[in-house]
Amino acid sequence: MSQRRRLPNSLRWQAVGWMEMGLSQADAARRLNVSRSVVQRLWDQYQSEDSVPRRPVPGRSRATTPAEDRFLALSARRRRTTTVPQLVADHFQASGRRISATTVRNRLHNAGLYARRPVVCVPLNGRQRRNRLCWARENMFLGRSNNGLLCCSHRRVQIYNGE
Repeated sequence: MSQRRRLPNSLRWQAVGWMEMGLSQADAARRLNVSRSVVQRLWDQYQSEDSVPRRPVPGRSRATTPAEDRFLALSARRRRTTTVPQLVADHFQASGRRISATTVRNRLHNAGLYARRPVVCVPLNGRQRRNRLCWARENMFLGRSNNGLLCCSHRRVQIYNGE
């Protein structure tokens, strides 16, 4: 993915100076390592307004910087079991700025990760897991009903036809 970078005012004025000296827009773009359309918009702005500083951009400013986005994604990758409120607390401890849980979820989603939702479940030890598996195997078929089998595994109950 390409990164957007803004041209500082000094380079903007330098590009305008090159074009006033007769350099083409394509050559100025090559020297600045930007697209020709960027230089063309810059030249059009200079022609109409006689200035080239950046225009104010409408919209809300971002709650996090790209470095903070990387921090959130890295924290989530390192500790896969962490939840969004924990990530919010980690970010506050690291940066001293509060961000919302929605912002954290959005940043994780942009990084290709998904926030883990805490689920209340009782952690089982090895013996309990073995006992539960044995119970599920023993109780796999509970009985017959109308030429069908009532099948029960540890997660769901289904009725199968006898055919």
